[in-house]
Amino acid sequence: MVPRCRCLKTTFLASCIVILLLAETGAVCAQARPQTDGQNTGQVSFATSDPFVGTSAGEERDDNGLKLKLVWCPSGTFTMGSPKSEKGREDKEDQVQVTLTRGFWIGKYEVTQDEWARVMGTAPWKDQAYVHERPQSPACYITWDDAREFVRKFTEQERRGGRLPEGWEYTLPTEAQWEYACRAGTKTAFSFGDAEALLSDYAWWGGLFGNGNAGKEQYAHEVGGKKPNAWGLHDLHGNVWEWCADGMDPYDNKLTGGRDPFIAEGLWRVNRGGGWYYEPAECRSARRGCDAPEYCNSNLGFRLARSPVR
Repeated sequence: MVPRCRCLKTTFLASCIVILLLAETGAVCAQARPQTDGQNTGQVSFATSDPFVGTSAGEERDDNGLKLKLVWCPSGTFTMGSPKSEKGREDKEDQVQVTLTRGFWIGKYEVTQDEWARVMGTAPWKDQAYVHERPQSPACYITWDDAREFVRKFTEQERRGGRLPEGWEYTLPTEAQWEYACRAGTKTAFSFGDAEALLSDYAWWGGLFGNGNAGKEQYAHEVGGKKPNAWGLHDLHGNVWEWCADGMDPYDNKLTGGRDPFIAEGLWRVNRGGGWYYEPAECRSARRGCDAPEYCNSNLGFRLARSPVR
């Protein structure tokens, strides 16, 4: 016969094991808690233990060497492009459904002259026409090739500093990421609605081709001076056009839908958002620009993204 005290000890140990297993299971469940995407499409994504994954649309962090503010954009599905009824639309904006399967961070503001100089040690805008030389003004006269070099160099710096794990990188946003972040759940011509009369509350625009506002602006202004969109992002309309990672063939320029679309090749490179010297139609959420990768001017800069490595 087994002594009573031994049975109690065995029972006690078994109970402890059960408790530990339940606790561990609960921890796993807590890590895999569902969260709806930022577009309220009904899709469900799952948060992970990766400390670089955000928890909600619009969350901010600045844990990088530049203290550059980044905003979280969760995974989700949205309609990219514009309806045929939208004022000012172009043929290359035909609507497609896009699903971004992974969330990403994007700059709260356009990359500034100060941030550019601290990473690259240059000032391409120096003594150029139509430039407001201020530390917090957007870096301009930046080619697509230059912008790509900035994100490559910054990624290396952040990894050496222990602030960026191997699974993440700094990039130019893809065209789909850019429009998704700009819309922040909206389906209207602008991130604030369809009313052009409100554009001046959100954008610097109309310097040379302003449709009644011509001549008002003479250069890109310091970032953050206008109202943000619903996710807290500034200057997505106007100020400077922003380079994206995607290529565009000017003779085959239809939007690509599907999961995480990205066009690696193309004679030209996409830019988005409109600029300080354009009319309202050029500043719409769906408006697509493109230029040769070696092109630059006073009206062309970029916004940084931090994304999972493709």
